[in-house]
Amino acid sequence: MPHVPNEDLLLGIAQIAVVVAGFTAVTAALTPPGGSWSPDQRIRQRAIVSTSFNVVFESLLPVIAFAWFGDAHTALVLSSIVVALYTTWVVGTRARQFLKTNAFHTRSGQLLFVLGPLACLLFAANAIAFASVAVFAAALCFQLSVAVVSFYTVVAAASS
Repeated sequence: MPHVPNEDLLLGIAQIAVVVAGFTAVTAALTPPGGSWSPDQRIRQRAIVSTSFNVVFESLLPVIAFAWFGDAHTALVLSSIVVALYTTWVVGTRARQFLKTNAFHTRSGQLLFVLGPLACLLFAANAIAFASVAVFAAALCFQLSVAVVSFYTVVAAASS
């Protein structure tokens, strides 16, 4: 049976994303100074899980689309369109949440305001110009880095 080119790369990213989501349990066991998580930190905890699971399913989408259409180019273009639209909605939703909590005033918050939109742009560019597994995978990694930065920020807040 034919596969999407570099399908193993997409499946590997999905596996890493599941592991990152699992690490969120670590943050549940931590207690921040003062005994409770701030609204910003609670949003980051949710972002770790939701972003990680988004990356899992987004990694699988081109594989499923290829099985459906039988054409790698079509599968990558359609997957990139769907993911670009979805991630743009998610980034917009998270941006509103972060602005309400003033998380934008932190370095990690500012970094997230770069990484999320960058992933969206890469997915859109892949749909329009590249139709490349490499570009799709790079966008997934930028998106997953949102979860990683959020995880580090929550853990660092609990240990200070």
